[in-house]
Amino acid sequence: MSQIRLPEASAREVLLVRAIESEDPEGAVLTREDRQFATGAALSERGLGERDDPRETARFLHRRSELALERMLSRFPALRRACGLSRWPPWLNWAVPLLALAVGLVSHRLDGDRLNILAFPLLGMLAWNLLVYAWLLVGKIRRALGRRTEMSGHPLLQLLERFGGPAATRLAAQPTLERGVARFVRDWGRAAGALTRYRASRTLHLGAALFAVGVIAGLLIRARYTAEYRAGWAGTWAGAEGEVAGFLQLVLGPASWLTGIALPDVERLRALRGGGENAGDWLILWAVTATLFVIGPRLLLAAWNAGKAAVLKRRVPVPGAEDFYVRSLLRNALGRPGVARVVPYGFEPSPAARERLGRLLGAALGEKVRVEVDDPVPYGAEDRWLASEGRDLGRADQLVLLFAMASTPEAENHGAFARGVRDALVGGGTGLTLLIDDSSFRERLRGQASASRRLDDRASAWRGVLAPVGTAPVLLGLELGEDEVSARTLEKALMRSPVPA
Repeated sequence: MSQIRLPEASAREVLLVRAIESEDPEGAVLTREDRQFATGAALSERGLGERDDPRETARFLHRRSELALERMLSRFPALRRACGLSRWPPWLNWAVPLLALAVGLVSHRLDGDRLNILAFPLLGMLAWNLLVYAWLLVGKIRRALGRRTEMSGHPLLQLLERFGGPAATRLAAQPTLERGVARFVRDWGRAAGALTRYRASRTLHLGAALFAVGVIAGLLIRARYTAEYRAGWAGTWAGAEGEVAGFLQLVLGPASWLTGIALPDVERLRALRGGGENAGDWLILWAVTATLFVIGPRLLLAAWNAGKAAVLKRRVPVPGAEDFYVRSLLRNALGRPGVARVVPYGFEPSPAARERLGRLLGAALGEKVRVEVDDPVPYGAEDRWLASEGRDLGRADQLVLLFAMASTPEAENHGAFARGVRDALVGGGTGLTLLIDDSSFRERLRGQASASRRLDDRASAWRGVLAPVGTAPVLLGLELGEDEVSARTLEKALMRSPVPA
């Protein structure tokens, strides 16, 4: 795989242009002339060698995206709003910590007229932070065991898509732009998911540290302006002074050891339950405890996440030569002929179907593409064929598996063949497309009252059998329909065809 990493702003531009071009095969938003201009100008400024150098590819892609985006922004200024929604809001970096500090400063009012050494917010703050540390540790263990969380389901990315949706809706006057922006929001969420997570974690950890600072500062300010600020305890634990003493030793023991301030015994605790005592020593103990278990660790976590975010900001991943869109750009820029290999399974396409498929692939991939149509793989011979041909599948830029809708789909044959091909392509740069020719099946059902229902049922059956491959099949009549419409359908499918990884 040749994944490229770019600075955040550059990656955003590349992914936005990629999303819009992928959803705009007709050239309604970015015309053919615009694309040719952007490619030619970027090629003359940045250049590309004959070898696939990721750094050269990155520079070319970024410059081409800049030029293409300039053309689109001149016609569709609303795109600026869509770009802005994908940026991390800088105001969150200071608003969240300052809000946490303010809440901490006033939280002492929940504790009554004196410092309750066993009440919220002190114990609550400590318990919450210990719970967070446990959660982070569990996540670390899960990642070490290989159980990574899918970033596509992360709440932060769902929020990004929720805010990105209205931006796409505002571009509804141009449906192609709406689809392109919606796709960009999804693509950006995946590409910048880790960066967003580290930024959010940094901000939240800093907020937690400042909340603790606010709690302690609020108590100290209250003590400073109170004639005699007293500490004590209350609750339903009458007669349980021994347990309370043990609990305080567990919570405040490290601070007591560091400061030399002795913790109360049972007799002293009984006295504290009544009138209490001067809160000075208790404020020191809680300040040290908060520093040890909240402020210090949270600041370290904030610094670590800030460092990770700073690194990732300069290295956002974007698709490289393993991506169909990028390969198409590079082929067009360098004038290289691409190779599309078609492998029929279980049936023999007619000469007319072969000729038309070659014509459609040429229209979708460019006139210079070389289309190779294999002899059909016999039904039931998928294992033998994969054993002999599997190593050579990655030589093509695009691999098209061709099935006949007239055949009854079977998971142990059709499905196993498609899965085997997918597995053989893992780690390479070949795109995989599943194409189902429905010409003969439509012809067989012509004139029947139940034709539409049977077509839908058979299509659903094929989708179910091929679903484990992870690539949605494309239904196309190779002996029916208009070339222009069929070419657009095929081009859209090729644009979306994944590279097995």
